[in-house]
Amino acid sequence: MVNQSVVSFGGSRGLSPLSSSAAALRAVVGLWVAGGSRVQVGCATGADALVVQACLAAGVASQLSVFAAFDQFGEGSCSVSAVAVVAAAAAAGARVSYLAGGSLAIPLVARLARRSQAALVGSQALVLFLASPVSPGSLSTAAAAVAQGIGVFAFCPSQPCALRSVGSWVPGAFCCKLCWVWSKSAVLHQPALF
Repeated sequence: MVNQSVVSFGGSRGLSPLSSSAAALRAVVGLWVAGGSRVQVGCATGADALVVQACLAAGVASQLSVFAAFDQFGEGSCSVSAVAVVAAAAAAGARVSYLAGGSLAIPLVARLARRSQAALVGSQALVLFLASPVSPGSLSTAAAAVAQGIGVFAFCPSQPCALRSVGSWVPGAFCCKLCWVWSKSAVLHQPALF
């Protein structure tokens, strides 16, 4: 079945490639792209880099869009930027939007937040892979997704911290893998794209 759905993936910068969340990431991304669906992701180390690497390992660079807060030469990057991974994605044929958070004149923290917002555009869902329940940047992006009516799924060792939004985390699934789902009501409604 060919599915042209688009999901934004992301999560903790400190996500270890050896963690259970990283193993879930590789499995979920593999299942997601197997049907022809598209992936949108940021440019950081940890979860973002692991998502990009999973797509490249699956040979689906054409289904991948990367949103970078730096330029094609790495200008504007920082210690948590996955410049080499983004360059490898571009070389493999992925769509890379450099300076997706705005020009280098914009402070880095604001550029990273704006980059995360850009990666949400056109997404039917946001899927996060968290190293711990407290991940301020990822959860801020999750709150923005909820405000835009985008479904949010989180793979995390325990229930993530609450979002600044009406609702709560409830057990659910994405690509048939158990995770947490942000629900605005007691009745969980899973989007029709699954």
